[in-house]
Amino acid sequence: MTIDELKAEAAKLPPGERSALAQWIESNDDVRETRRSILVREIQEGVAQLDSGAFTECKTDSELRSFFDRIKARGREQVASGKKPAA
Repeated sequence: MTIDELKAEAAKLPPGERSALAQWIESNDDVRETRRSILVREIQEGVAQLDSGAFTECKTDSELRSFFDRIKARGREQVASGKKPAA
């Protein structure tokens, strides 16, 4: 059975049973180890970005608001142009 088939079958379950299935999956040691490995890799990537200076420092609330306003504006431009957002 493929992942898509499993998802389709799980979608047919009542909400309570889907929740129980999700809890069972989350308690699986293999799933937990895989998620932990992914998290460690993402943290390492973030630390490498910080070490290379790839960050924006906001010292005031005004700078932070401006930073988020620029992000929102870029997102709106991408949506308007039909481009997919950068990952």
